[in-house]
Amino acid sequence: MASIIIIFLAFALIHSITVASWFKALCRRVFGEMFMRVWYRFLYTIVSGVTAAVAIYLIIQIPDRVIWTAPSWLRWLLHGVQIAGFLFGAQAFQYLDKWEFMGFRQAWRYVTKGEVAGNLEGLTERELVTTGVYGIVRHPLYAAGLVIFTFSPLITVNGLTITVLADLYFLFGMFIEERRFLKMFGSQYSEYMVQVPRIFPRIMPRR
Repeated sequence: MASIIIIFLAFALIHSITVASWFKALCRRVFGEMFMRVWYRFLYTIVSGVTAAVAIYLIIQIPDRVIWTAPSWLRWLLHGVQIAGFLFGAQAFQYLDKWEFMGFRQAWRYVTKGEVAGNLEGLTERELVTTGVYGIVRHPLYAAGLVIFTFSPLITVNGLTITVLADLYFLFGMFIEERRFLKMFGSQYSEYMVQVPRIFPRIMPRR
């Protein structure tokens, strides 16, 4: 368990540093604005993917023990909840350019056309999205992650440790994201926070 916590915290630390405003400001001073607008988000995606793969590889080498296995009828129900969570999160990309979100469009645009566009990270979509799944919860991607990890029909010592750490990190990510959006959108995002719940959809509509 201790090894998993160390591996996960190392991954979380790298991820947290690379999304931090102070780190982006440092990269901008060192490498320049064009680097940030063209390459930063692309390299961030690569680093995130590589570090996640390394963390997964190291974790699966650690001996594990099964704590609980859901009976067949419940197993399929829990898998259904996980699939529903995944599909819900995937709906977020109807309102986002997934290739720009990962930085591939910025790099491709520069390599093929020599164009540099968008904000500091090359993102051209700057309006606050409040419709679709974003009208149900403020963080559909994080909500999907929580559902996928939490509703596993197989609980092991390693899996439970990862689930707890991942869920805490998702919650932490929500607060950090909201602070960033408050700076970007101001009162518009404050009003959005009042109207739309953070993660649990309202059963009854707000009066």
